[in-house]
Amino acid sequence: MPAQPAYFHRLTEALEVLRALPSDWIDRRTLQEILGVSKTVAWRILRQCGGKEGPGSTLVCGREELIAALQRLQATGRYQYEIRRRARVEGHLAELLSVARSRHIRVAPEDRGVELLSTRFTHLPPGIDLSPTRLTIDFAGTEDFMGKLGAVMFALQNDYDSISSFLEAQRSSALR
Repeated sequence: MPAQPAYFHRLTEALEVLRALPSDWIDRRTLQEILGVSKTVAWRILRQCGGKEGPGSTLVCGREELIAALQRLQATGRYQYEIRRRARVEGHLAELLSVARSRHIRVAPEDRGVELLSTRFTHLPPGIDLSPTRLTIDFAGTEDFMGKLGAVMFALQNDYDSISSFLEAQRSSALR
């Protein structure tokens, strides 16, 4: 199946904007902004809708002519099919988002979020012991475990070089 124009879902809005414009002529840039399309796509639409060379070698189309052509396009089965398909895709994405949110696991209570995000290697929470060959985490329950594991992950993100240096320096001295 050939690709459908990505601007189909904006046609109704675009027609309202075009009807409200005071100008009798629509150029490529105006159509590009109204439909949110590229220069090339706006140029093609103007060509398909009867665009002509205007002042300064610009491509322009009469506003009424453009509106009529876009309304004819909107009346096609292709347009209706694409709008229904897009609505189905949006529905499926909304369902997926709902499922993803329901499976979201809270690592730490909201009041400790900033503290967790800014965890550093030198300030790991009590109960976390990192040695050159072992990571030990003492915890009391799932929430405490998730918080401490998150602290280790954020410390790695925030201080990777320090942790790497610590581990490598200790390993190097153990090999001597």
